[in-house]
Amino acid sequence: MELQRRRRSFGLALLVAVFAVAALACAWGSDNGAGRLILAAGGVFGLVVSAVMVRDELRPFRFTIGPDGVTTTRDGLVAWSAIERVVLDEPVPPAMSGPHLILQPGDRVVLKLQDVKQSQAEIVAALQRHAGDRFDNRIARRGADPAFLTVLRGYDPGRIDNLVRRAKDALLSGDPAERAEVRAALEHPELLVVVRGYDRAQVEAYLHKLAARLGPDR
Repeated sequence: MELQRRRRSFGLALLVAVFAVAALACAWGSDNGAGRLILAAGGVFGLVVSAVMVRDELRPFRFTIGPDGVTTTRDGLVAWSAIERVVLDEPVPPAMSGPHLILQPGDRVVLKLQDVKQSQAEIVAALQRHAGDRFDNRIARRGADPAFLTVLRGYDPGRIDNLVRRAKDALLSGDPAERAEVRAALEHPELLVVVRGYDRAQVEAYLHKLAARLGPDR
């Protein structure tokens, strides 16, 4: 399965370039020395940004999942025999870059799914077919995130998302030391109340359940 890059920046690069040229044109016709300098600097900066965006879009890209292994632009073919695990995971909240693939050993992100046209389901199916037991769909194993209500004067979502993520990862790892550490964090959490946050009663009940699941008898 060969993935195709999602081209998203050409339109934005063109828009930035148009505004940059307009700024340079205004600078050319301006009689105000300071204003002319600001417009010219803004125009040059816009052209540079536009050129960088186009360059990034035109960079070579290759990512293939096949019976022999994974082929990337940087590494070429990485055979399955050299891959311990291919992990589908998400960045730690509040990062919003979306699911990505990590090759182990090395724990190196080799693909961000938002950068390709193929769906997550298609990529998962290809990895299940070719990687076999090497494929770790950590997103699926971690399970759905709790659907906390957002209310006035609730707990800070970023902190709660991080804490829930740590707890789920501890459950997956099975490491007694990690489980004990995270359980202590759940039993005595540092919770921050913000103007718009997660419903406090729901959060406290959920954290209590997670702490129980991380107990020594589980």
